[in-house]
Amino acid sequence: MDALNLMALETLAKRELSEMTWGYYYGGADDEVTLRRNRNAYQDIALRYRVLVDVSRRNLSTTVLGSELELPVLVAPTAFHKLAHLDGEVATARAATTAGTTMVLSTLSTTGVEEVVSAAERDIWFQLYVYRDRGATEALVQRVHAAGCKALVLTVDAPLLGRRERDIQTGFALPEGMGIENMLADGYARVDAAEGDSGLAAYFARLLDASLSWKDLDWLRSISPMPVLVKGIVRADDARRCQRGRRRNSDLAMALAGCPTIADISADLIASKLR
Repeated sequence: MDALNLMALETLAKRELSEMTWGYYYGGADDEVTLRRNRNAYQDIALRYRVLVDVSRRNLSTTVLGSELELPVLVAPTAFHKLAHLDGEVATARAATTAGTTMVLSTLSTTGVEEVVSAAERDIWFQLYVYRDRGATEALVQRVHAAGCKALVLTVDAPLLGRRERDIQTGFALPEGMGIENMLADGYARVDAAEGDSGLAAYFARLLDASLSWKDLDWLRSISPMPVLVKGIVRADDARRCQRGRRRNSDLAMALAGCPTIADISADLIASKLR
C-alpha cells in the first residue's frame, strides 16, 4: 500500500535509502534540538476556525511574483535529489507541477537547471548560495536566468554549516558520477569524502562565503534581472530590511542549531506587522 501520510512516507524512505542518504535527508545539526523543536512546534499548532461559513467551493490559488500557484506552499530547495531517485530534481519538478505549485531548485542540484526548467510545466525559482568567487556566483545567476528561472531565493541562514553529526559518522560524499550540475567549473561540482568530516561541510568551508552581509544582497540585486527573495529570516527587524519579498523556511533546523522554531518565527513576524 502507498504511504497515506508523511509519517508513513518517512518510514518507507528510511527502509529504502542507504544509511548515508537517510542521515543526510533526515538529520539536523549537532544534537538535532532545533529539528525536534520544529516538529513539536507544528504538532502544537491549533486552528481557531470559524463556523457557519460556506466551504462547498474552496480555492487556494494565488499569484506570487507572477507565478500562479494552485497551492500556496512552495517546494523548498533541497540538495542532491538523485541520491533518492534516478530522475533527481526533474522528478521533483514534475511532482510540483502535479501539485500545482512552484519548485525552488537548489544550487546543489544534481540535475542542471536547464533540464529541470524544461521538464517543469510551471515556473521554477532558484535558490542561491553565494560563493567566495563572485565571478562564479554571477555566472550562475546569468545561467539560471537564461534557463528561464523566474526568481532568485538567497539563502542567508547558513553562512557556516552546522556540525551535522550523522554526516560525519557516515562520511557523507556524493558517489562517483554524481555532482553539482549547476557548478561545473573545476573544484565546484564534486562533493568528495573528507577525512574525519562530512564532505559537504568541507565543500562549504572551502567555497562558500561566510562573510555574506547586507551589502552583498545589494550587489546581488544589482546584477540579477530576476526578483531576489531572502530565505532564512528569523527576526522582524531583519524582515523589515527586505523589501522585495519574503519566504519562511525550516532549513535552519538542518543547517544550524539553537535557533527558534519556524512556528515561533512566523508568529513573531506576523505580530510585528500588526504593531
